[in-house]
Amino acid sequence: MPIVLGLMVGIAIYGVYDYVSHQNAEQKALAAAPPDSSMAKPSADDCAIARAALTALHAAGSDTAWRKAADAQTMTLEVDTRVINPTDVAGYSDDEAADLRGKLAADWRGCPGMAAFVSSLGWSAMGGDEAIPTLALGRPAMNKTGDEARLYEALSTPNPDTGVLFLTRGPWLATLHRGADGAWRVVSTVDLKHIKL
Repeated sequence: MPIVLGLMVGIAIYGVYDYVSHQNAEQKALAAAPPDSSMAKPSADDCAIARAALTALHAAGSDTAWRKAADAQTMTLEVDTRVINPTDVAGYSDDEAADLRGKLAADWRGCPGMAAFVSSLGWSAMGGDEAIPTLALGRPAMNKTGDEARLYEALSTPNPDTGVLFLTRGPWLATLHRGADGAWRVVSTVDLKHIKL
């Protein structure tokens, strides 16, 4: 009997090891995946603004709260930028709306180091097919002077029965300012559901 129990424990441990190894290998492969060459590449400011917004959400504990609410171990950043028509969203200035209209959908993996940054937040790699909470970001809309930007954010979580993602939080419009040091910082966030066009 002890031999049988030992074998069962050994098989269980190996099963866990094999599963974790497979997951780790899959995450590494996703993190190393190149951006979609058919999509636009985010600008350096796009990348810096996105990182600043994600840093602010993480520092506030929002991502932890969202995972807990969705009963999920992890979450991720949606690979493609969300395409936003500024006429459908209140809060953009005229010059920001004009800037946004000139931007095509982009792949966040085109930002140098973005895959590693997303992983550093404790999130899953972008581009996986697992049904987990997913944060979508639009491309930032910049003002003419280049010292203010607005960023569309929305969180989708999987339907527990079908796994299909649906909007559960947001959308929001975050306002960021560029400081004297050149760094972008979130200064306010507005829930767009409470704004009437």
